Amino acid sequence: MNGPLSSLARAARCCAPFSVLALLACGGESQNAKRGKIADGPARTASCNRGDTTATYLAFREYIKTTVPTPQRFLTAAGTDSAAPDDGFRAMQDKGPSYFYGGDSVAKRKIREKLASVGPYASLLIVHRGTVTSATGDTLTVRLGGHYIGGTLDGQGAVSKTIVVVCVDAWKVASTTDKPIS
Repeated sequence: MNGPLSSLARAARCCAPFSVLALLACGGESQNAKRGKIADGPARTASCNRGDTTATYLAFREYIKTTVPTPQRFLTAAGTDSAAPDDGFRAMQDKGPSYFYGGDSVAKRKIREKLASVGPYASLLIVHRGTVTSATGDTLTVRLGGHYIGGTLDGQGAVSKTIVVVCVDAWKVASTTDKPIS
């Protein structure tokens, strides 16, 4: 039959190459996703973006939760390379009163006076010792430490920890390793 093609036949001929491409693009899960290692495609993109700072928040929260004696107030070294990043400070604020500690000796004295005036609660200066992101962006390793300021624990060091946060389908703490105080 040499007459005009039916509309269905024309659509099939026109769209077949695109259908094949669409099927190839949706070819299924990678071996890592099948083993539960990392999510693929849009799910991973949505929950594990490089700009997403949820992993930092989770690392700081884990440090606070696992530090003994349990801190009840938190400080970060203002204006230094060991200051808590924004999401780290937000984790501190979510757990209790949080302060910026640093600057000159007058500013430090004022913070110590403020801490003493509100009660003998354990106040922990959390020191951010560095963050490393894996090349694939699905693992964040955060090193944290600290020491207590004021009260009966004044000057006592807190255990340094390396906290690994990974993204499978969402960011989760994978491990916490303590480094004894030397």
